[in-house]
Parts: sequence; C-alpha cells; structure tokens
Amino acid sequence: MTDSVAGESRAGDDVLYLYGFVPGDAPDPPTELAGLEGTPVETLPFDSFRAVISRLPAGSYHAAALDTRLGDLTWVAERGLAHERVVSWFVDHTHILPAPLFTLYSGIEALRDATGARVEELRTRLQALDGLREWDLKVGYDADVLAKHAGELSEQVRAFDAELASSPPGRRYLLEKKRNAVVAGILGDLARREAEALLEALAEQARELRALPLPRTEADLPVVLYAALLLEHSGEPEAIRRVRDRSEALGRIGISIDWSGPWAPYRFIGANDG
Repeated sequence: MTDSVAGESRAGDDVLYLYGFVPGDAPDPPTELAGLEGTPVETLPFDSFRAVISRLPAGSYHAAALDTRLGDLTWVAERGLAHERVVSWFVDHTHILPAPLFTLYSGIEALRDATGARVEELRTRLQALDGLREWDLKVGYDADVLAKHAGELSEQVRAFDAELASSPPGRRYLLEKKRNAVVAGILGDLARREAEALLEALAEQARELRALPLPRTEADLPVVLYAALLLEHSGEPEAIRRVRDRSEALGRIGISIDWSGPWAPYRFIGANDG
C-alpha cells in the first residue's frame, strides 16, 4: 500500500489514482464504471500500453489526509472495493498489471516521470501476463463430518469400521474409542492428502502456482491448503470442471473446497507496480 502522493500538488488540484497498466489496444472503460469516490475511469497512453487512472481531489488524498484515514478500516475497505471493481472490469475484458491500493501521483507529469524509466519492464510484464488470470484454491474440512466418513479415505479406519459392524456391544464400545482416537490424529492428514491431489491435478492447467499462508481464524473451518494458480484462459474450463467434480465428491464427506476467481494476478507480480 502506498500512503503518499508522488510529487507535490496544490490544494485545489486533482491527484491521479493509478489502478494499473493495460495493453495499448485494451477496450475503453464504460462511462458507468465508477472508480474511487465514484469518479470516472480513464486511460492514459504510455508507449505500447496505457495507465488506468481516476482523478481525485488533492484535498482528500494528500499524504497527511491519507495518514489520518488509513486507520479507518471501513473507509479503507470501501476504497478497496472500488479499486477492485475497476481492476476486475479489465480482468474480464483484457488483462491488467494491477497497482497496489492507494498508488497516487500529483499529476500526469509525475506519473510519466515515474513510468518513463520502467517502460520496457512494464511492457515485458504486460506481455507475459497476456491471456493469464489468477484463481485461488482453499481447502478445509468439517471435523465431525469427516470423522464419520474417515473409513472412505483410510484403510486403517476402514478396518475398524468392518470390525465394529460385527462386534458385540461391549467389544464395540472399546473399538469405537480406539477408532475415535485414531481418527482424531489423522483427520488433518486425510484432508491434506485430498487437497494436494486436487492441487496436483489443477497444476496441469496452471502456468504457475503459489502456496499461500494458511488463514487462521476462528470463523473458518480448519484449512489445510491455500494456493493461487495462474491459468491461461484456455485452461480455465478444465480446471473449473475438476474443481466442481471434486467439490461434489469431497463435500459429501466433509472436505470443503473454496475456488474463487478470476482475479488480476496480484500474487504473481512484484510488490510495487505503481
């Protein structure tokens, strides 16, 4: 996140907000596409590509003003949604090298100066992203449901289940305790094995993939795999089909698959593309 304006701007001037860079032949954004603060979205030509921008009031977006607003998470989230709305439109209609949230310049000349030294780099990176979009995969599990179906994934648990089915009540009680102890120790491994098998299958369609840190929140089911995949448009239908098929099969036994996209390739670019 960039929390300062490149260059100096006068109080009455607008500043330029940068969403990212798109190919020179990208379609023009529609007039109804609203950027931050509901502003129009424009493109500025640079060499063989264009910058996607909005013009924002400098009085609200100078460095000191931003410093006071960045602690307001609701305010930041609303601007983040507006930023992503613009980026997503270009993801759907061309491809975009996105800039971080709150990448600002004091004016066109400041943006041109900052971009001028990076023309070849930006051109090359845009060409490398042509036809590629990011998809995110997150796999978790419901421990209670998966425990009931663990025998479908584990030979050891399956043997317990077979013995339980033919055992008298007294014997069954002891076997159930043993089964529950075994299952409690392997649930995560069972879910992880299925998740990794799915990721391996999806990797056949991916140009690149990145393992992501596992989220750790009380609201979520335990997560065993989180990854981002860079897919060609032509590979997306097969990847979606594989995810759909495995979601149906694994969902029944308590393993959940969260597949989202397409997104701009945020996780496959550098930290600062503004």
